[in-house]
Amino acid sequence: MSNKIKIKRVIISVFDKTKILKLSNFLISQNIEIYSTGGTYNFLKGNNIKVKEVSDYTKSPEILGGRVKTLHPKIHGGILAERNSSEHLKEIKKNKIHLIDLVVVNLYPFKKTVSVNSSIKKCVENIDIGGPTMIRAAAKNYKFVTTIITPDDYEMIIDEMKKNKNTITKKTRLKLATKAFNEIFLYDMDIRDWFAKIEKKKNENFFIQSKLIKNLRYGENPKQKASIYQDTSIKGKDNLFFNMNIIQGKEISYNNINDIQAGCLLTDEINDSCVTIIKHANPSGVCKDKNLITAYKKALACDPVSAFGGIIVINGKINKILAKEISKQFVEIVVGKQIDEDAKKVFANKKKLILIELRSFKSLRPKQEIKSLSNIFLIQTPDNICAKKNDLKFVTKKKANNSMINDLLFAEKVCKYVKSNAIVYVKNNATLGIGAGQMNRLDSAKIGSQKAKEFFNKNVLKGSIVASDAFFPFPDSIDIFGKIGVKAIIQPGGSIKDRDVIKRANKYNIAMVFTNMRHFKH
Repeated sequence: MSNKIKIKRVIISVFDKTKILKLSNFLISQNIEIYSTGGTYNFLKGNNIKVKEVSDYTKSPEILGGRVKTLHPKIHGGILAERNSSEHLKEIKKNKIHLIDLVVVNLYPFKKTVSVNSSIKKCVENIDIGGPTMIRAAAKNYKFVTTIITPDDYEMIIDEMKKNKNTITKKTRLKLATKAFNEIFLYDMDIRDWFAKIEKKKNENFFIQSKLIKNLRYGENPKQKASIYQDTSIKGKDNLFFNMNIIQGKEISYNNINDIQAGCLLTDEINDSCVTIIKHANPSGVCKDKNLITAYKKALACDPVSAFGGIIVINGKINKILAKEISKQFVEIVVGKQIDEDAKKVFANKKKLILIELRSFKSLRPKQEIKSLSNIFLIQTPDNICAKKNDLKFVTKKKANNSMINDLLFAEKVCKYVKSNAIVYVKNNATLGIGAGQMNRLDSAKIGSQKAKEFFNKNVLKGSIVASDAFFPFPDSIDIFGKIGVKAIIQPGGSIKDRDVIKRANKYNIAMVFTNMRHFKH
C-alpha cells in the first residue's frame, strides 16, 4: 500500500457551508467526482458546481423526511473497502460500487440547538445519524480514505493536494481520523448529557470534555509536567483564558493560575471595592474600602512578609497612584478589573511582573471540583455559599450589633478561602491576622494572633472579630480570644462541646454567632 492515496472521488454533506465552494471548485478543477445529498447538493448545484446526487447513484431516494440519505451499502461500501484486499475489490466490482477517497462532512448543530431551549422535537431532529456514520467509516478506513470534519482543514487539504499531485499522505489521514473520532465522541457526549437532562437523571458515567490550550513550563514543582485544558462543555466566553487579558510579564505558571483563582474568587465573594493579597493560594491580607489605595495599604499591613512575591487582586480600577504604591513592593502578579493607561506605564518598568485585566472574576468559579486519587476521582460541587445576616444564630448572652455583624460576615468570607484549620482576625473590614493550614485550630489561633501583634502592635486585636472555618472542638481557643480582647466570633457550631464553648465565650463577654455552614478547604 502506498503512503499516498490519490483523491478521485469525494462525498460532501455539510451543515456548515463555510468555504465549501472554495474546496468544491478546487476539486472540480482537478477532475474529481463529487457526490452530495439534500441541502448540500442543492447548494452546490445552485452555485454551478458539477455534482452528482447520492440518490441517483444509489437508486434509493431520500426517505423519512431526510432522516435516511447516505445509509446505503453503495456509500459505505465505497468508504470502507480496503484497497489492498482482492476480496473487497471483487465485491466492490460485483455490486457496482464506486470507491470514495475523501469524505467531507460536518454535523447538525445539536449543541447549539439545545443551548437555545429548543423544543424536544427540534433537538431530536438535530441528532445527526448519517453524518457521524460516514465520518466513523472514513476514519476507521484512514489507511485509504481522508476525512474532513471542519472548514478549518480545507485549506490544508488543498495545499497538500497541490503539492502532491492530488494525493494525501498517511500522516495527514491519520491526523484527520483522530480529529474525527474526537469530534464524534464529543458530539455523542452532548447528546448523552441532553438525554440525561430531560430524563432528570444523573449520569452514571463522568466525562470531562476538554481540549488542550497550552503546555506549561512545569507544575507545582519543576519535576512535574502540567498543561492547561479548556472545558469544552461551556461557552468560550465563560472560560478564564478567553476573559483574561495578559498585558505584560513572564509566562504564567501552574502555581500562578491557582493563586489567581484563589484571589479572584475571594474578591468576587466580597463583591465590593476591595484588595486581596494571595500567597500560595492563601490570603495573606484582605481589606474592603471604597478608597483602593487605603484598601491596599491595609491588606499589605496584615502580613507584609508573606505578601513579598505574592499576587494582588483588585476589585476595581487601578490608576497611576495605586500602581506606584504597588510597585514599591516585589509582586509577581497584579490582577485588576480595569487598568488605565498611566498605570500600565508604571508597571511596564517591572518587566517580569504579570499584569492581568480580568473584567469578570466569576469566570474563574468552577461548576465542580475534581481531585484524582490513583484510579478514582473525587467530585464535589464548589463551596459557593456564605452566611447572610438572617442565617446567623446568636448563642451568647452578648449580642453582636450591626457593625460587628458586618465584620463577622466579612471575616467568614475571608476564612472560607484560607486552608483549614483556619482562623481569621478582622477589624473594620480589614484582616489583622490569619492562621492557616495547621493540624489543630488552637495553633491557627495562636499564629494569627502572633502575626497581628508582630505587624501591628500587641493591643491591635482588642475589639477584633474572629472567624473559624469549622467548629471549636474544645473551648481552649476561646481562652486565647478572651485574653487578647476579641469581641465577637463567627463559627459553624455543631461540636459536642458547643455548650462549653458558649459558656467560655460568655465568661469573656464575647458575642458568638453560629452559621451552620462549615468551610473546610484542604
